[in-house]
Amino acid sequence: MTQKFDAGKLSREISRREFLKWAGTGAAAGILAGCAPQAAATPAPATAVAEEEKIVNVLAFSGYEEPGMLDSFEKATGIKVNLKIHDGTDDEMIALIQTSPAGTWDVMTPTSAYVPNLAKEKQVMELNPADLPVGDYLKPFDKWPTCFYEGKMYGLLNRFGYYGLTYNSEQLTAADVQSLDILMDPKLKGKVALFDWFLPNMGVVSKWLGFNPPYRLSADQLGQVKEKLVQLRPQVGLIGSTAQTTQALASGEFWVAIAGEFVQAGLFMDGHPYLATVPKEGGVTWDQAVIVLANTLRPQNSLKFLNYVGGPEFQSKLAVARAYYSMVPNRKAAELLTEDQRKLLNMADLDNLEKNFLANLSPRERPENIDEWAKIWDEFKAM
Repeated sequence: MTQKFDAGKLSREISRREFLKWAGTGAAAGILAGCAPQAAATPAPATAVAEEEKIVNVLAFSGYEEPGMLDSFEKATGIKVNLKIHDGTDDEMIALIQTSPAGTWDVMTPTSAYVPNLAKEKQVMELNPADLPVGDYLKPFDKWPTCFYEGKMYGLLNRFGYYGLTYNSEQLTAADVQSLDILMDPKLKGKVALFDWFLPNMGVVSKWLGFNPPYRLSADQLGQVKEKLVQLRPQVGLIGSTAQTTQALASGEFWVAIAGEFVQAGLFMDGHPYLATVPKEGGVTWDQAVIVLANTLRPQNSLKFLNYVGGPEFQSKLAVARAYYSMVPNRKAAELLTEDQRKLLNMADLDNLEKNFLANLSPRERPENIDEWAKIWDEFKAM
């Protein structure tokens, strides 16, 4: 009998960080590694490097606070990083930024899907690609579409991963998981586990149906996504939080999930037989970008910080952060990883990664009719 598990109705736009927090992926998540100072009552103009106070105030998601991450930057530049780790949603992070006085924050690290709207609202500073290390980036991350608005750059991607298939390699072979059609195989009835987060799951189903980009759908196309979910529901034995889903996979009771390296790497490092892949229909990404706020009092310090976190030293450390493993876009960062780390992150062969793997991924976007997507997901869970 197919087990049905519903972890309860979640936020309409819940973030990946919340899931990782529930999964207990690191005690560092949620720790405040410093508190950004309030802006001075009469701030001095910050038009020249010499006039900028030697600080940069950063609101970031987990990983930046881990030992050794920012030491080289502070030593090389003399700029003190006042860092606060945010463990809530992107929406909560942006709300905090919007309600803080000018100068309270200089840099933040949202999901890139939020960057175009922030740019449209003139809340972030335009960036010049020539001032940043994008020349060392893997394609397509050097020109990642959600980091741009009206042809201009506003965000620098510095961390990413994907949602494809994470599977038990003792139960399924690489040939089995070449297509998302495996999810409908009778032997997987009740063996599919899903995270209770509608955007990546429905985005992958959209790719399954051949819709690309997967989040810009007509009413008819969204209806087809709903129909596909109805067909899939008998195969799904669990819909839960990251902790619940990861534990279910580790138990061996469930064999496959719509997920990627952020789950697979942890399971594999703990000795469980899990691999991850992007099937032929493709997958969707998760990511983090770094942006400079339009009302910063320290634009030059902020650009120096972006250069550092987009560079190979920092990205090689971020890739294997205790909070969670992630892929990184800077090619040179891979050279600083061990061979085992590169293999675990699919970064051993960068040319193959770029040409065959990344080319089949679509950015995770925020649909304009997001409430309709959420409603379909709630109906799917209730079946």
